[in-house]
Amino acid sequence: MDRRKFLGWVGVGFLASSLPVAIAACNNETTSEPEATQPSPKLEIDKTIREDGFQAFGTPEELQNGGIILDEQADVLILSNPEDNSLAAVNPLCTHRGCTVEWKASEKILSCPCHDSQFTPTGEVITGPAERPLKTYEVKQEDNLVLVKIV
Repeated sequence: MDRRKFLGWVGVGFLASSLPVAIAACNNETTSEPEATQPSPKLEIDKTIREDGFQAFGTPEELQNGGIILDEQADVLILSNPEDNSLAAVNPLCTHRGCTVEWKASEKILSCPCHDSQFTPTGEVITGPAERPLKTYEVKQEDNLVLVKIV
């Protein structure tokens, strides 16, 4: 088989394999997830800082779904421990280089994606290169709101 025939067969194979995708893309029908698995609409929360210094960042229902509330604008990460219903709030910026840490629920640790520093849910350093713990905030649940004191 010469090169021209080979490339012709490759082109035909490519077109044949992409035809079902093109047909599916032209279909007007859309699929939707069952209602039970769709996330509930996010409630509008008054984030005004109260007289006692606390600010609302979410609801307990939000913590039940994913276990965390992350507000990147305020640099607040709230974690819920389902075993004892305790809450922890930390600044999610790694103290090594300032990357945003990620919650590893299966391992119950906060992990920095940049240089692999690891922290406990309360911000204590497990492994470096970070040497200082994450900044922590006072957190509480009141009137169906999760409140954090960041001032």
